[in-house]
Amino acid sequence: MFETQVTDIWHDYQMGLDYLNSVNLFSKVETCHNFMNGDQWNGLKYGTERPPSLNILQPMMKSSTALVGHNRAIINHTSMNYGAAREELLEICRLLDMNAQKNWERMKLDKVVWDVLQDSYIAGDSFLYFYDDETCEEGKILCEQIDTTSIMFGDEQQPDIQKQPYLLIIQRKNINDVKEMAKANGCSEEEIDSIQPDNDTELQINGDVEVRNHQKLTLVAKMWKKDGFVHIARATKTVLVQPDTEIPLHSYPIAKYTWKLRKGLARGDGDVWDKIPNQISINKALYRLEQSVKNTSYPIKIYRQGAITPEQIERLNQPGASIAVKGSPDMGIPNIISYLQPASVNGIAITYWQQLMQYTRDLSGTGDNLENVNPEQASGTAIAQVREAKELNSNMQTAGYKQFIEDIANIWYEMLVAYNPDGVVIYDENDIPILITQQELISRKVSIKISIVSTDSTYVALKDYNLKELFMSGAITFEEYVGSLDDTSSLPVTELQNIVKERQLRQQQNMMMGNMYDTGYGRMQNLQGMQQQGVETFGG
Repeated sequence: MFETQVTDIWHDYQMGLDYLNSVNLFSKVETCHNFMNGDQWNGLKYGTERPPSLNILQPMMKSSTALVGHNRAIINHTSMNYGAAREELLEICRLLDMNAQKNWERMKLDKVVWDVLQDSYIAGDSFLYFYDDETCEEGKILCEQIDTTSIMFGDEQQPDIQKQPYLLIIQRKNINDVKEMAKANGCSEEEIDSIQPDNDTELQINGDVEVRNHQKLTLVAKMWKKDGFVHIARATKTVLVQPDTEIPLHSYPIAKYTWKLRKGLARGDGDVWDKIPNQISINKALYRLEQSVKNTSYPIKIYRQGAITPEQIERLNQPGASIAVKGSPDMGIPNIISYLQPASVNGIAITYWQQLMQYTRDLSGTGDNLENVNPEQASGTAIAQVREAKELNSNMQTAGYKQFIEDIANIWYEMLVAYNPDGVVIYDENDIPILITQQELISRKVSIKISIVSTDSTYVALKDYNLKELFMSGAITFEEYVGSLDDTSSLPVTELQNIVKERQLRQQQNMMMGNMYDTGYGRMQNLQGMQQQGVETFGG
């Protein structure tokens, strides 16, 4: 009979779980996500009333991540080899650049990278896991985003992911998929039957809302390095679903992006947790202001008891209602019905509330915006200075973003070499297939560099403005002006390029017509001269 035992990988998982619980990572990250999404009164029971909130965290996140995410990363492959085959090496590197661009587009990384930036802003870290899948087209790799709560490190004080003794990736998988994996890897029937769904959703953000009729369980993938290569194994609590398997990689196929590094810790900090007390204070101040307005900012009706009927009292709330009152005329209406005038709200309360919001934004580096700067009216120098001052707050994050993309490109290149022993076919710009052998990839000593190009609208407008000034001053020609524009420009680049091509075509046609005219005129002059000298000509 099959005896149920807890797998070694599950023991590692429990150790990691205990540590992350001791530092409150799960509750901290979930709270940050709730506040970011506007659920800022979570757990408060206040009858049927829903207290107001003014979410300043979300626009701060959009502003901060935009300063980093608007930068377009260009992956450049270069060869460290020099010599007679230099041109061939450069051609291979150019093809590798094209392949990286196709990978980027196929994996939809423009969208994925934004998700990584936002998650790391909220939680501190986010990860991309790349893997080869048998169901995927040959030579292609897949990508999966991993939350910081779904990855565990063998050394929680080592920030360099490649120096980790091992990694654990925690996933919630459908039970049928896990059983199919176990069957494919030779597990017994007893082991497969013991794979059962669980409610272990502690590591999942808002895991309590998991769809219950989809039977899932926790699957833990462990990666470690041995003899220079990466090994991987997968297990549930009681079954080793995938045994120790060596994969032909020297580096963990995981890229890590951290918003703010923490000295001596593997995980970083986001930019939400320390601002939650300010957000709570802003919401409380808003609530107090609302209650004050409700209670004291509107006139309160008062009337002498017995002077008017209950029906007349009800009509007091209707605009323009006429009320008949009882009593002697000499008593005066004010002695029967009157109003208590509203009290004014202390201006200090409003000022405190507004300044708290502004100071929170300013100290986070998101208070100075460029929305009101017109590049056509302000000088280029002024715009550049304002922009540089704003970007000073995100220089560290931009540097980390560049390294993050470089890590991705290095993973792609290593996987390209490892998973294509028969060589890889790359299509050039004319869709012509070109085979690059594995030996050629290895021997070329390829180095990867990342170029960062800003696509921010203000930066683009400033660049277009400067090019226009150069053209208007005569420093460059119209053709050079159009040639300097790229696809980030706010100008209709394609239409301008077509205009340049049409002009060049007309110039070539005019030159050909001129040459034909000059040649024909010269021949006529030559014939006339020969005839005058008595020389016999063809047909003469």
